[in-house]
Order: sequence, then structure tokens, then C-alpha cells
Amino acid sequence: MKSHRTPLALSFSFIVFLLLAWLAAPAWAQEDPPGRVGRLAALQGKVSGFDAGSGQWLPAERNLPLTAGDRIATGADGQAELQVGSTTLRLDGRSELEVLRLDDERIVLALKRGSLALRVRTAEVAREIEMATTEVRLQPLRAGHYRIDRVDDRTYASSWRGDLRVADDAGFAIGTGDQAELWRDRGELRHAWGNPADDGFAARALREDAQDDTRTASERFVSPEMTGAAELDRYGRWDRHPEYGAVWFPLQVSAGWAPYTQGRWAWVRPWGWTWVDTAPWGFAPFHYGRWAQWNGRWCWVPGSYVARPTFSPGLVVWAGSPRVGVSIQIGGGGRPGPGVGWVPLSPRDPYRPVYRHTPRHIGSIDGPAFGRFDPPGFGRGDRLPLAERPLGRPEIERRDERRDDRRDDRRDDRRDARPDPGRDERRDWRMDRREERGDGRRDDSRDGRRDERRDDRPDGRPDSRRDDGRDPRPDPRPGLPLRPLPPPGAQAPAPAPQPAPMMPAPRPAPPATGAQPAPQPRPEPPARPEPPPRAERSPAPAAPAAAQGPGRGGWRGNPEP
Repeated sequence: MKSHRTPLALSFSFIVFLLLAWLAAPAWAQEDPPGRVGRLAALQGKVSGFDAGSGQWLPAERNLPLTAGDRIATGADGQAELQVGSTTLRLDGRSELEVLRLDDERIVLALKRGSLALRVRTAEVAREIEMATTEVRLQPLRAGHYRIDRVDDRTYASSWRGDLRVADDAGFAIGTGDQAELWRDRGELRHAWGNPADDGFAARALREDAQDDTRTASERFVSPEMTGAAELDRYGRWDRHPEYGAVWFPLQVSAGWAPYTQGRWAWVRPWGWTWVDTAPWGFAPFHYGRWAQWNGRWCWVPGSYVARPTFSPGLVVWAGSPRVGVSIQIGGGGRPGPGVGWVPLSPRDPYRPVYRHTPRHIGSIDGPAFGRFDPPGFGRGDRLPLAERPLGRPEIERRDERRDDRRDDRRDDRRDARPDPGRDERRDWRMDRREERGDGRRDDSRDGRRDERRDDRPDGRPDSRRDDGRDPRPDPRPGLPLRPLPPPGAQAPAPAPQPAPMMPAPRPAPPATGAQPAPQPRPEPPARPEPPPRAERSPAPAAPAAAQGPGRGGWRGNPEP
């Protein structure tokens, strides 16, 4: 008997498929490795790290990245310093610390034995930290300096500065200068109050913390949450690049030094091959930003300021590939290397990792380097307030969308909706006068006053300054006939001598440059009787255009206005 699936059954199967895909979405989103990591900043004496892959304790090395699942142990004479962004952890001898969780949201650490000093520098990070022992869980309430000891089956929680909360059972806070002794009695938490221990470990932790607080110059250019940034001021100097802005130069390097040459590639979960540099400053410059050459030297380019930068195992491009049968053994563990060579990425080279990732993860690494550099001189006094800075990896894409999509109201709206009440009205009034006249010529001054010095000869309208070869102005000598102007090419006859008082003083030509000469005084002419009426005379024929003298004043020699 043949069975047939109904449309209802197909629809139900499709709905189940969508439901399973929706439930699996969080797992897909967790494919990105964590953006926040720790590092082993300093070690003295015997310090070991537990390798989960081989199940053995191996000698620890400086600048080894730390993530969830790592364990650090010190011997009787050993000391270790760990850094997670701006947070510092110091281990005394005979101590063991395990990293239970370390990602962008939480930092959970477990102290198995020994003594631990915890320095938290921001309240935001304090809310994300949790310290655990077999007896109790502790959480800092604000930035401060704390100490936790575990001896036998008892936990001693002290506060040098700040408030530490006991998160188990009813819970209570441990204030500055207090110590709480915590233990379990048949499963119930007990505590007793005391004073913080005053020993060599406390003196060393307080002294080193005071030294760290003085090294803050790098915070002008990079976020203190960049793991390893605290060592930059001690081992290098900052400069200003004309294109990339703030750059950092290492000082203690040999001639011919190049990045990614003094260290090794180690296999670190979940990134795979990760660069471990031997220099004490060799963490931040090799896992954030880019490298560039300037004036014959290598400089580190951190890029734009990001409050929570994203860690990368090594910002290089690989040459060669194991897929074609060419590989080398590096680091250990019998794993083939990713290539036969590597070259540091320049500031605008894209980063292409070999581990599993999403485009969002790549954008958080390449975003600060791709053309969005801070201007030269960028620093704490120049940058935007913390609320207006980019807040980390998730905000980079949204910030770029806002830059592309939003409209600049401060420029466009002012041009369209707020006209200039002075300039635009005058311009409209002049345009109206042009339309009435029809010739498109302006005859009005900028202040709106009528210009009486018109030149209407082209359109045939009367002009007080006629071109008929005659001077229309009245002759100041009454009773004498007016003389016509000489024809073209003829010399004008010399005028008859007249009494000096009746002739106006000649006006000197204005100088080419400099100030105008002082006006010459004119003699007052005597009173004249009214002239008798003159007879009409016939106008002389108009002279050709060539007969007109220079300027508008004819042959009288007056300078052209």
C-alpha cells in the first residue's frame, strides 16, 4: 500500500525545521573566539602551565595567552603576574589558579591554593569578575585592590581598597581595611573578622601596584582594556605619523630587527597557531593593530581608539600552504604549520584567519585599521568623551551605518530653510528690477539706492551726456556763442584768453598709487547778472564714433570716472 504525505504533514515538518534552526542559532553565534584574553606578563622562579592537550604541566613562558581552561601554578620560590586587560593578578609562591571562564562578558577565576592579589581599575570590569574557592564565591563591587588566600580548608578575603562581596548564602560585604575568614561547617558558611595580613607578599603587591599607576601615557592612544598595553610606556616611545596618527616605536631592539622574528608559534585553543614573542612588551603590538615602516624603522600602528579591542593570534599573511604538501613543524604537538613563511600585515591589509569565525569578528579586528585612523596628535585631551567613543566590537558596524545613512541637518537645513534676511532680499529686489527693464543690466547699487549715472545710449533712451559732439552744460561765460568740437583729425584751436577769475582751476590727474593729493582751493567767482535769453540754434551734425575723445569727458581732458 503506497502512502502519501499530506500538505499538513509537510507544513508541520517545515515548522519543526525552522524551530530547530532557531534553537541552533545561539550555537552558530558562539563560533567566534573570545575577544578578551589574558597573558602571563611576568614570572620569577618556577612557574608552570597545564597543557590540556597533552595533560601535562609544562614550563610557562612570558606572553603566553590565557583563556578558559588554562591553569598556572608557582613553586616555593615562584611568582607570577597575569593581566586581563586593565586587571592585574599576582600569584605568590605555592599557588595555583585556574581560568574557568574568560570571554567578552565574564571573568571567572578559581584559586585552588596559595595567595592571590587582585587589582581592578574600573567599576565596569569589577561587575564582570568573580573569584571562587572551594568554600565561597567573591565578587568586587567597585574598582579596588583585594587579596584572597586559601590555606587548608579556609579562605581569607581581604580588602586593601574597595568593597568585596561574599556572594554565597545571605552574603555580606568586606570593606576597606577588613579581612574575613570563611569556612564551611556541615555545609553552612561561617566567618570571622580580622585584619589583612602584613607580610612580604602584601608589601610587594602594593609596591608594584603603585608603580603601575604611574604608567598611564599609553592610555591617550590605546584603551587600557587592551591586554599588554601597560608595558608600552616602559619599553618604547610614541610619535605622530602624518597618515596613521599615533604610532609606537620599540626602543630596545637590535639592528635589522623586524616584527614576528623573535619568538615562536604555539598552538593555543581555540585560535590555533598563536605568536608568542620573547620581548617583555611583545604582546599588544603582535595581537592588535598593524606594523609599518617609517623613516627606515618599524613602528606599531594601533589604529583608531576602541574601548574593547579584539584579540587575534597573529596579524600576518602566510606564504605557502600545507594543502600543497609544503609545511614545517613549529611550536610543538606534531601539528603542521600553516605555511612556510609569514609577513606582517600593513595598516590597510585585511586579516584572514584560519580558525572559524563570522564577518562580525573580522570587522572588529579590521575595523580600527581600515582607513579609520585617528588624526595626528590624537590623545586623551583630544578624543571624544567615553560615552561617544566606539564601545567595542558590536558597535563598529552600527557606527559605520550611521555615518553613511544619516543626513547632515546642520548643513543642508540651514541652506534651505533659513535664508539670509539681508542678502537674499536685496538680490530678489534687483532681479525684479531686471525683469521690469528687460535688458538684464544692473543699475542699482548693493545698498538699494538708485544709480543716477546711467548709460542708456544702446537702447535709445535720452542721456544727459549726449554723443552729438556738443557739450550740453551751460557756458560759464555769458554772451559768448558756443563753439562746436573740431572734426576728427583736426587740432582744436587755442581758446581766447579770458580773465583768470572766470576760469576754474585745472584738476590734476590722480596719482597711480598712494594716497590722493589734497584738493586745490578754488577762487570764488564774482556774482554774475542773469544772462539774456539766447536764440535757438540748429544742432551740429553728430560726429562719428571715432571723433569722440578719450573717456566720457570728450576733449575737455577730464579724467574718466
